[in-house]
Amino acid sequence: MINNSQSKIKKVLFYTSVSRGFRASLIGHLYEISQVYPVILLAEELDPETKKVLNNKKLFPRLEKIIPVFQYTGPKTNLLKKNRELYRLAKEVVQCYKPDVVIANDIYPFEMYLVRFAKKRGALNINLQAALVGELKERALKMKLVNVHFKFSPALPLSWRLILAKCKKYLGHFLYYWIMPLMVGQMPFRGKSSFIIWEKCISGLRYSDYCVVYLDRDYNILIKDSIPAEKIYILAHPLERKAKEIFEKAYFLSLREKYKSETKIFTMMLTSEQIGIRKADCSLISKEETQKNRMEIVALISKILSEWRIFIKPHPLTRNIEEIKEIYESISQNIEVTESSEPADKYIEISDVIVGLPPASFALFTALLQCPEKIIISLDLNQELLADVYKNFEGIEYIDNKEEFVGILKSIRDNKYQKDYKYYKRRLGQKEFSNSVEMLETLFHKKKLENSN
Repeated sequence: MINNSQSKIKKVLFYTSVSRGFRASLIGHLYEISQVYPVILLAEELDPETKKVLNNKKLFPRLEKIIPVFQYTGPKTNLLKKNRELYRLAKEVVQCYKPDVVIANDIYPFEMYLVRFAKKRGALNINLQAALVGELKERALKMKLVNVHFKFSPALPLSWRLILAKCKKYLGHFLYYWIMPLMVGQMPFRGKSSFIIWEKCISGLRYSDYCVVYLDRDYNILIKDSIPAEKIYILAHPLERKAKEIFEKAYFLSLREKYKSETKIFTMMLTSEQIGIRKADCSLISKEETQKNRMEIVALISKILSEWRIFIKPHPLTRNIEEIKEIYESISQNIEVTESSEPADKYIEISDVIVGLPPASFALFTALLQCPEKIIISLDLNQELLADVYKNFEGIEYIDNKEEFVGILKSIRDNKYQKDYKYYKRRLGQKEFSNSVEMLETLFHKKKLENSN
């Protein structure tokens, strides 16, 4: 680690990005950094528990200010007005605070403005990934097929729908990365990364100096996405480090007190996606078939674990909550559908078993780190695209057939299920850091050396 006296970091700008990702992971990095360096937090609308803990100066002693950002949250407004507001805010905070380090993923409008302005000042820009990195080709393929099957009339020939889907994506990319910056007097955002054209890299790094991920698998995926190896580093999830104490104090301890119960709890993480794509032939799993499959899974769980309390936790992007409640809660009295806005870590903490449906949920990885001793299952009964992320993933049970799932449910019911939950102990190599402060200091020092050469 670079000695603090050698470092000249005077100010860090830290953007929360999507609120649920900040609560699930990034707050741990902020916690470590704010013990040593002054931080300005650029924050989307946060949940009450997170707001409360951020205002605790004993936990975040050098967090100087929290500035609201409304890229994903806040009042609804038209796209061009929001673009102007985000541009102005990004420009103002860089001019006002003159950061030496900016932590943000430069792929969405606010971050692109922020990181561009910071780079002009010579700041170190770090793209700190908030979730697992997925295989780009599969994500791009699924996005294309969903658009073709779901967003265009099936009466149109498939070839026409493919052309229309491609045109729509390129128009969207042109709007976000060319038209919108030009409308505020900025040059277009050139580069391969795009949250719209998924065939390209989506890891950012237009202006960021380095990308930091959780696992060596993520590192290898980015290498395949043509990100230069010298720009990628690894930093374990905060739940794997001493930083876990902030999650304990902010969220977990109160949950354990509140939900003391002798009744065992089963939670199913429900995706917001209403259709699926088969991996073998890329055929559509319709909304009706998807719904039927999910209802059969829930009915099976309820029947075998009839004495358990069963929660269905919809993804935060789920909109039709009342309809979902009506469908699933009618299956059995021991089933309860939660509000989609509730945090996943709450149900991870109070549950004995956590199950995820396709596509593979990041919440299962969080569950593995938060409660490695618990039973965590990733279901892929229809062999779908993006559903086998946890295949051969130590600590998470990947199940791709109904018979095996029934057997495991019965062994859980009969208290015969045994889990080897020894999670992989990482050995720090040249590309890995032990904590967020070491990451900051090492990369800051490295950039200074590169600039001086």
